[in-house]
Amino acid sequence: MNGHTQDLVKLLESLTGQKAPLASTVPERAMALLHQGAGGLGYSQFNEVLLWLGYDRVTHAFFQYLVDGRIEYKAGSALSSLEQLGQGVERFRKLALLLFGNVKYAFKQLSRDAEQLNNWLWLLSPLDESELSSRHEPVQPIEKIDGEDTYFLGYLVQRELTQRLKDNPDDIEASKSEEKRKSTVQIGQRNHESYLASDHLDVYIATSMRARHEYLLIHELTEKIFQHSRLRPLKLRWFDPTQAYCLDRIDKGLSEALMLKRAKCTVYFVQETDTLGKDSELASTLAQGKPVIAFVPRPDPEYVQDLLSKLQRLYPGKDEADILLEQLRIFDPDAAWKDPVVRHWLEEPASIDLQKGRERLSQSIARHYDRRAKMLREDHPLGIQVNLDTGVANGVLVVRTIDDCSELIRRVITKNLEFELEMKTVNEHEYVLLKETVSGCVYRVMTGDAMLTNAFWNFYLEPSE
Repeated sequence: MNGHTQDLVKLLESLTGQKAPLASTVPERAMALLHQGAGGLGYSQFNEVLLWLGYDRVTHAFFQYLVDGRIEYKAGSALSSLEQLGQGVERFRKLALLLFGNVKYAFKQLSRDAEQLNNWLWLLSPLDESELSSRHEPVQPIEKIDGEDTYFLGYLVQRELTQRLKDNPDDIEASKSEEKRKSTVQIGQRNHESYLASDHLDVYIATSMRARHEYLLIHELTEKIFQHSRLRPLKLRWFDPTQAYCLDRIDKGLSEALMLKRAKCTVYFVQETDTLGKDSELASTLAQGKPVIAFVPRPDPEYVQDLLSKLQRLYPGKDEADILLEQLRIFDPDAAWKDPVVRHWLEEPASIDLQKGRERLSQSIARHYDRRAKMLREDHPLGIQVNLDTGVANGVLVVRTIDDCSELIRRVITKNLEFELEMKTVNEHEYVLLKETVSGCVYRVMTGDAMLTNAFWNFYLEPSE
């Protein structure tokens, strides 16, 4: 068997997801038909080659899909070159991993069932953006709460004001803040009901907020993403936790579970610290087989200066040195023990060199977020979760910029995600990775461990005893 013929057999093995059960010289004659000017390899001839190699035949629709990505069979359609067949095989393997996470299973399901192939391709067909931009406005729109007032929705400020008024009922500033908090909470409650009643919900924002600056930062980040030129015309609806209030923890949990179920995707904001609640929302989304976009900031010096300015404005009783040291404790907690300069600053705050402190904070924040991005991309098992219904493994899509985040949301909602296939050898096993092109992250994966594959698909879809 010459090299080109071996290439043809390898392509058919990639298409079917298994080694050729039979040996045959027929592929050599088939290769002659794939040479330029030879007329190509037609539908009946392709099926003959499959049978000679021990594979099942395919439908007209499946063959046409290999030829040009369509499924309406055109009489006389043929594969005119090995390269064209390779493109068709890659197209199918992407589809196989996207739908089933397994090429062999996908071939068995789709190659002989034209109706199922048609139904899946129809479900995956891109959405006309006019369907989104022509949406009607909600009957009860979200009432915007100013970013610097959003922290009034938190339980910490409520506890703080209650204690202040208990200690001093005549505290005028606390009384004014309490009135402001009550009016903000009323807006948040109305917004909460508007989210519940909304007939559309495209994106769920997974975040954790306690301190007042966290509310402001999340609010501003959310606004930047959804007011981006790529998303603004689409009239998307998203759950913004900085605009909603629910008093009862049980009701809050149930309502957020409902929104996670309804949303088409979740945007997970990586922050100073991450929480069990937010991580569970990430896992819940992946377990439903829906995309999770993890936004991890990529700080620059301007980012740090902007953060410090906001913190000074929100906490007027603290000077910059205090704020710098607090942020260093958050982003680099080991520095107090391992870095003599930082330890000296903590022991004598007046000695801090503010410029060096800003530089050190900038480095610490960058390291923190770089580690988190790498962990979600490459290291943490949380980055790959299994769809509970289908067993298909889903990966988190990590982005570092507003532009990428907005573009990825647009592609998810309009069903325009693009993928590349990558082969990876691990412990002599060949893994197949389906990588999303904006984030460069693994979206689907097919393990090369034959024992795991066999056990997984024998047990996973069986009903529990």
